[in-house]
Amino acid sequence: MISVLVYGRNDAHGYNPHRRVALSLNCIAEVLTDPDDEIVYVDYNSPDQLPTLVEALADTLTERCRSLLRVLRVRPSVHTRRFASRTHLGIVEPVARNAAARRSNPANRWLLSTTTDMILIPREDRSLSEICAELPDGFYGLPRFELPEWLWESQPRSDPRAAMAEIERLGPALHLDETIVSHDAMRFDAPGDFQLVLRRDFFAIDGFDEEMVLGWHVDANLSKRLLLHRGAIESLEDDVAGYHCNHHRTPTVYHGTEVANDLGHFFHRVDRVELPAQRETWGLAGVTLEETSLHDERDSAFTSAVRATLASDSSSPACVDARDTKYSLEYDSSHALPFIADALRVSRSDATIAYIGANAALEELLATLIGELDSRRSFTAAELENHASIAQLDRDTEVFIVDLGIDSSLLGSPLATAKGEEPARLRGRLVRAFVILGLVVELERARLRRGEQERAFVLINSAAVFWNAYVQAHMHCSSTTSHSRIRHAVVRPNADRGATAVAAERRADQLLRWIRRRDSGFRRIPIRPGETVEIASLGSYSGFGDGWTMPDREGVWTQGPKAELSLSLSQSVPEASTLTLWFDRVDQRPGESLAVSLLANGACLGSCEIPPTASRSRRRDGVRDTSRTPIRRPLAWLRAQAQVHGVTRIRPLRWLFIRGLELRSGAGSVLGLSPRAKYSWRVAIPPDVSAGGEVDLELVIHEPVDWLDDRRRGLHLRSLTQDGGRPRMHVPLDEAMPTEVESTR
Repeated sequence: MISVLVYGRNDAHGYNPHRRVALSLNCIAEVLTDPDDEIVYVDYNSPDQLPTLVEALADTLTERCRSLLRVLRVRPSVHTRRFASRTHLGIVEPVARNAAARRSNPANRWLLSTTTDMILIPREDRSLSEICAELPDGFYGLPRFELPEWLWESQPRSDPRAAMAEIERLGPALHLDETIVSHDAMRFDAPGDFQLVLRRDFFAIDGFDEEMVLGWHVDANLSKRLLLHRGAIESLEDDVAGYHCNHHRTPTVYHGTEVANDLGHFFHRVDRVELPAQRETWGLAGVTLEETSLHDERDSAFTSAVRATLASDSSSPACVDARDTKYSLEYDSSHALPFIADALRVSRSDATIAYIGANAALEELLATLIGELDSRRSFTAAELENHASIAQLDRDTEVFIVDLGIDSSLLGSPLATAKGEEPARLRGRLVRAFVILGLVVELERARLRRGEQERAFVLINSAAVFWNAYVQAHMHCSSTTSHSRIRHAVVRPNADRGATAVAAERRADQLLRWIRRRDSGFRRIPIRPGETVEIASLGSYSGFGDGWTMPDREGVWTQGPKAELSLSLSQSVPEASTLTLWFDRVDQRPGESLAVSLLANGACLGSCEIPPTASRSRRRDGVRDTSRTPIRRPLAWLRAQAQVHGVTRIRPLRWLFIRGLELRSGAGSVLGLSPRAKYSWRVAIPPDVSAGGEVDLELVIHEPVDWLDDRRRGLHLRSLTQDGGRPRMHVPLDEAMPTEVESTR
C-alpha cells in the first residue's frame, strides 16, 4: 500500500538525532499495517568508517520497525564523484529521496515522502494504511504541529504506542495543534514533512528535481509541479495529525547561511511538470546500492566469522605493561583482530582490502577472516621489496590495513633491543612497511587533489614513538590505547609542517636510527681533534653498545652499571690523545655520590666520584622549598671567565637557578661558550691504548648504587671532544661553578 521515503546520514544533524530518529521510525512503523508497506531509508554519504545511522541505533528500534525497514546506502564515493563539486552540503536531498522512490516496491500505490522527525497519529482507530486504502487518487498534504524538545525527548522511543498516546493527549492540551498555511502551491508551510503522492504520478513527473543541490525548497518544487499535474492539493488533517520533533536547540548546516536553491527559479517560475533532462538518470539509476535489512542475521554471521578465524588460537591472554607499549614493536595479533574487523564490518561487501606490514601471523588471520565473511571481498598484501607494485595497490584498494608491529610470539625479547640476524631482518621489514605507508599517503593525497573520495586506513601499533609523529602530521586519526593498538585514519590533504610537527618527526627518525644501529653493520663514531660530536645530532648510532637508554633531544643516558661506546679517533695527532666527555645531568639521589670509572680497550683511564647534589625540589610537609643557592660564588666565576675572553662589560642578566650550582642565562651568545654541559671529564688516552684509532670505551658506575628510580639512569652524555692533548679554553656557561672532573689512575 505505502512506501515511506526517508533519508539521513550518520552525523550530528540537529539536536539529539539518535533519539529523535528512533522515536519517529518506530511511530511511523506503528501506523503501517498493509503486508506490502515498507520504510525505505536512504543513508546518504555517511563516512565509510561508520555504519549507517539506522544500523547504529538498531537496538532501539522495535521488531515491527526493523521488519519494515530497508536501508539503502549511498557511499561517499558516489557523492564525491557526482555532486560534491556543486554543493556545500553532505546530503543532496532530492537525490536521496529519488533513490528511495526508484527502488520502492512497485506493488505499492502510494509514496509518502516524509522525514525522520515526524510522528503520525491517526485521529480515529485506524492505521495510515487503512486510511490511504480509501483515498481517491490525488496529492495530499498535512499541517505540521511542532513538538518542543522537552516533550518528545521525554517519550519512550522503544514504546511507540505509549509515546503516541501521550502526544495525542498533550498536543491539544498544550495548544500545540496550530495549523500554519502558506502559498497556495504548497497549502501548508514546510510541506516536505508529509507529501503523499501516487507512485505512478511521481514517476510521471520524473521525481524530485536533482538540480536542487543547495538545500531548501525541494518540497516546494515538488508541491508546485504536482499541483500542476493534479490540479489540487488535498488535506488529510481530518484523518491524521502530524507532529514534528523540533530540533533547534543546536544549529544545523542549513542554518545561518544565505546559500540556498533559487526560490524564484525552482518555485515561482515553475510552469512545467516533467523533468525530461533527468528522466533516465534520476534516483541514481544504474547505480547498485548496498541494501541492508535489519531483520537478517548479518551481525550474528559477522561475529561467527571473527570467532571462527580465532578458533585455532588456544593461547592465554597476555599481560602487557602499558609503560612499555610506547616503545614496543610487538603485540598480540589475535587480540588485535577483533578491533581491525570493525573496519571490515562497515566496508563495502565487495571491497578490496590491502595489508601493508611485516606480521605474517596477522596477514594470515586477515586472509582467513575475509574468506569467512564474504567471497566478494578481495584481499591483497603489499610486496615490501617491490615499490613498483604500489601503484597497482593504490588503484584497487578501498581499505588499507597498515601494520607497524610484529606478533609478540615471534621473538623472546623486545624487537627494539633484540640482537641477531632475525631481529635485524624484522626491523628492516617494518621500516620498509613504513616507507610504503609514506608512498601510499602521497598517492592518496594526489587522489584528494583530483577530487576523489578519501579512503579508510586502519593503523596497527602506530602510536609507538618510532611512527607516531609521522602519523600525526600526515593523517587525521583517532586516538588509541594499549588495549587495542588500533587507530582509524584518513590522510590529511596537507601535511602538518609546523615547527612542533617537524621536530617530532625528527625525533622519531632519531629513535628509529637508534634501534637499527646494529642492523647495517658495525661502525664506530668518528671524532676529529677540536671538533665536538653532539650525541643528539649523530646520523648513526652504531658505535653505541649496551647500557644506554634511547637518546633524547639533547643526548643519551647511561642505563645500569655499564655503558659501551666504540670510537674512531683521529690519528693526525702523534702524542697521546685527550678525550673529553661532556655531561649535563646526573640522576642521583640527594646526598648520594656516584663513583664512576672509564675503561678504554680494557684499560682503566681513570675514576672519579661525582659529589652529592641537592634535589631539584624539596618538599617539607607537602610545601615546596623555594630556597635558592647563594649567587656570590657563581658571579665571581662569571667575572673571571669574562676577563679571560676579553669581555669588559656584561649586560644585566636575570639568573635562574635550576638545581644545585647550575645556572642558565642568555650570556652564551656574548661569550660564545658551549650552552648546556655541566660536567666535563677529560681523560688522556695513551698511545698504546689508542693504537690504530679504534677505542672501545666502557663507562662503569660502581655498585652498589641507590638508583633514583627503576630506569636506572646514571649520567646524561651530551657530547664528545678529542682535544689532542690541548686543554679547552672554556667550560660551559650554564654551570655556575664549573665541575671539571679530574681523573685518577
